Amino acid sequence: MKKTIFKGCGTAIITPFDDNGINFAEFKKLIEFQIENKVDAIIVCGTSGESSTMTLDEKKQAIKFCVDTVNKRIPVIAGTGGNCTEDVILLSKFAESVNVDALLIVTPYYNKTTQSRFNYTLQKHIR
Repeated sequence: MKKTIFKGCGTAIITPFDDNGINFAEFKKLIEFQIENKVDAIIVCGTSGESSTMTLDEKKQAIKFCVDTVNKRIPVIAGTGGNCTEDVILLSKFAESVNVDALLIVTPYYNKTTQSRFNYTLQKHIR
C-alpha cells in the first residue's frame, strides 16, 4: 500500500440496502454526490456504513464497488476493523488487493485479545 497523507474532509459514507442486499444504484449516487461536492476522501464500511451488521462478503462488495466507482478521483479509506482479528486481517488484505488508499481499523469492542493471541493470528497470515 502506498503512503498517503490525507487532509480535508473525508465522508464516512453510508451503505444503502434494499431487500436484495446492497443497493448499488443508490450507493453510486451517494458516492458521486460526495465527489461532485468536493469531498477529499470517502470512508467505506466505517461505523456510519453499518459495518458491524454486514457480512464479510457484503463488506468486500461495498469496498470493491466504492474503489471501482471512485476510480482514483479521490482517496478511498476502507473500514476493516472488527472483533475477530483473523477477519480483520483477511478483509484488510482484500481491501489492499482492490487498491484502497488506506485502512481504518477500530480497536475490537467489548473484548480484548491477548498479545499472544494477536501475534499467533498475525503470524498465521503473513507467512
